[in-house]
Amino acid sequence: MKRLAKHPANSEKKNTKTWRIWSMFIKELRLIEIDKFALLMVFFLPGMIMGTLWVARAQATFFPPVESETGKRSDALVVGVVDLDPTDTYPGQDLSENFSWYLSRSPDLIVLMYETEDAALRALYMDVIKAYATIPYGFEGNITGDIPAFVPIHISSTDFMSQAAVFSAFSEAVADFRADHGWVKGEIAAKNIREFEPVGDYTAATFGVFLIVFSSFIAVSATAAQAVVGDVPLNRMLLTPASKMEAVLAKVLAYFVLGMIQAQFLLFLWMGLFGIRPNADLLTLNGVLALMSISGSALGVFISTLCKTRLQANQSFLLILFSSFIVGTGFMDVGLVDDVYPLNLGRVMIIDTAFKGVPLATFSNEIMTIAGFTVTMILLAWVVLARRTTLA
Repeated sequence: MKRLAKHPANSEKKNTKTWRIWSMFIKELRLIEIDKFALLMVFFLPGMIMGTLWVARAQATFFPPVESETGKRSDALVVGVVDLDPTDTYPGQDLSENFSWYLSRSPDLIVLMYETEDAALRALYMDVIKAYATIPYGFEGNITGDIPAFVPIHISSTDFMSQAAVFSAFSEAVADFRADHGWVKGEIAAKNIREFEPVGDYTAATFGVFLIVFSSFIAVSATAAQAVVGDVPLNRMLLTPASKMEAVLAKVLAYFVLGMIQAQFLLFLWMGLFGIRPNADLLTLNGVLALMSISGSALGVFISTLCKTRLQANQSFLLILFSSFIVGTGFMDVGLVDDVYPLNLGRVMIIDTAFKGVPLATFSNEIMTIAGFTVTMILLAWVVLARRTTLA
């Protein structure tokens, strides 16, 4: 009799909103746990992103040794030089020929001489050379007369990888040529000093901190975009009076937890691979990433409620992905989007906190905006789900 008396109380306790949300939340985590491929992607995607950045930085910082026999690096660029200046106004030496020698002396350049520009252009077209420089008529006279001497450098517009390396090698040769001849007197040399720079690889810190925010937002959105569509247990629930809001909240929270696990792995790789020591504590950084995860989760769940098939969910996510690449990188002014889109706000927040050590509380307006975006996505997902009786 006593057990029977307690049974209604237990049933009432297990029928509360909190208990139902918790049950669906645990159910969602178990479904994610069962999906080994999804779990693999949680760690593979951050590993691939940070691994690619590490390889790129390793290649950028690696300088092949200069071979003693040739005096050139193994990755030296083959370039052409066309000397069109026959003038002789500088005593003691032919400056155009001397300038060509400075180019050939560079360990990063292998110089081939051409008689005409047409011959050099043909070699560039056939990929025999990466670029060619034309020393124009009057080059020597301009230098000796204190007149700027311009040396056009021609490079193929299809060779994207070599352009920066060619210009860098030419610039170093020009600097040596001018310094050895004493044509730097009275000039002002500027030196850049980066302030608010975290300890570690600066380039990796700059790109990596954006990749962390972008991945925390987009990867969670991608995973959560499959949360509702095709969910068979939820499909059965839609035929009952059970609260659709409870289902939405449970899914948003489940994918938020998944996003935070991924964020920790990203932070670990970023700081470990590149020796980054941000000018902010981990709690502050995780606060920003938590905002990215919860807003990305809400956006993904909303996308999933709009779609009737997994293919539609994938296509909708791709739209969000490429749109975010366009408007979220900060390379162009996108007006109002910069003030409301969580990815744009998170990019500014993570940079200011990680580099300048700005407290998270300073971004109260941005936090409220992201919270408003998250609530809006949850409400929209609930409205869409409440009007549906089937997911298919």
